[in-house]
Formats: sequence, C-alpha cells, structure tokens
Amino acid sequence: MERKKPAVAYCRVSTLEQKRRGYGIDIQIRDVTLFAERHGLFVRRFYKDEAESGVEENRTGLRKLLRDCQLGRVRTVIIPSVDRLFRDVRLAENLFYEFRKLGVEVLIADMPAYNGNDRKDVMIRQIQEVIAEENRKDIIERLWKGRQERVRKGQFPGGTVPYGYRRNGKKLAVEPNEAEAVRMIFELAGSGKAGQQIAARLNASGFTRRNGKPWTRRQVNAVLARRDLYRDGVIRYGEVGARRPELALLQPSTEEGR
Repeated sequence: MERKKPAVAYCRVSTLEQKRRGYGIDIQIRDVTLFAERHGLFVRRFYKDEAESGVEENRTGLRKLLRDCQLGRVRTVIIPSVDRLFRDVRLAENLFYEFRKLGVEVLIADMPAYNGNDRKDVMIRQIQEVIAEENRKDIIERLWKGRQERVRKGQFPGGTVPYGYRRNGKKLAVEPNEAEAVRMIFELAGSGKAGQQIAARLNASGFTRRNGKPWTRRQVNAVLARRDLYRDGVIRYGEVGARRPELALLQPSTEEGR
C-alpha cells in the first residue's frame, strides 16, 4: 500500500460568515480532508481560527502554524481557499512569500491544480486575493449603509446594546436597574468626581456591570462618553443620528457639568 504524504491544514471563519453563510470550520475540514485523500495526502493537524477577521494578522492558529513552519515541522499546508488566509492582498502576499522562503508548499482545495511555481497559477491566485479583499469591502459598506438606515428609522443599529437599555425588537428600551446606575454616574460626575471615584461608589452601592464584574474607570468613562444618548435619546451610527426622547435617562439635575 502506498504511504500517504503528511500535511497540515489551516481553516478560518469569521463571526459574520458563521452566522450568514454557514461556512463553518466543519465544512472546511471536510473539504480539505477530501482534497487530501484525492491527492495522496493525510492531514495530521488542523490549525484553526474561529471568529477571526480576514484582515487580522495576529491570529492564534495562524501564529502557531507559522511557528511550526519556521521550526521545520511543516512542509505542506492545505487551505480550503485563498480567502481563508487573508482578505487583504498585501497580507496574503506577505504570507505566501514567507511560506515560499521557508520551503513550505501551499495547496488550495478549491484550486486543485494550483502550482505555486507556475506563474499563471500564481496570477490566478492573486486575482482571487483581490476579489476576496473587494468582497470584504462590499460587505462592510452594505453593513454600514444598513445600520445607518436603521438609525434613520429610529432603530438600534446593532452591536452591543448600550448600558442602561435592552433590546425590544429592533428598537431599544430602558432597563430600569442599569438606568439607575447611569443616573448615579452622571450625578457623581456633575459633582466633580473622577472616573475611579465613581467606579468605587458604584461598587460600594452594590451596582455591577452587565457581566456581573465590578465597575472600573474605563467603563465609567464609556458611559459618560454617551452623553447625547442618555441626555437626549440620540442614537448615532457614523454621521447619521436620530432622536428618541423616550430613551433619555437624565433629568437636568443629573446632567454632567450642571
């Protein structure tokens, strides 16, 4: 029986892709495994990064892969597709250069005939890198415009709900217990207390952050930075804003600086 050549694989998904496209790690592992079997290879290790952006360089799984390549432990790497490495042309090309310098062969499952020593194959790979980068920019632009449109309609744009509120369908609603802490923060700030002092008072009064942890100066300052929201009920995303008076938590006497 012919002995199969060992290889490793790298897989990555971002939170957005997991949620919207279902292109998870398990599917990538399946694709890479089938590719390896067809090419007389066996995958001895999978390096994985989950919920990591395609423009993030300092990923745990990728960092471990590079370290093992530098130590001479890896000679062949299989990736499901070019965009699993990076969605940035410069970063992708830097990585392919590093692999080549280390003598590591890169195979691409959705480019089964790819040969890193063939100029035409490299050109096709680079075109795919450009497409991956442009796709990412398109996604960001659509998200940006969609969130701005939600704000224009008086809806919450998405992401982490500001302290003092909870989700109510597509909108925000006041969370009474958190709102009380917000009012206390602005009252203390208005009387001249600094962030660390305010955090200490909140903790001594039995208030905790949403995750149950004690208040810190940084978290206090984050609340104070949303003054327009807490005072006037103004929701913003970029330069787009909408006013929802029912979200205002502060009375004139509790505004900072009064």
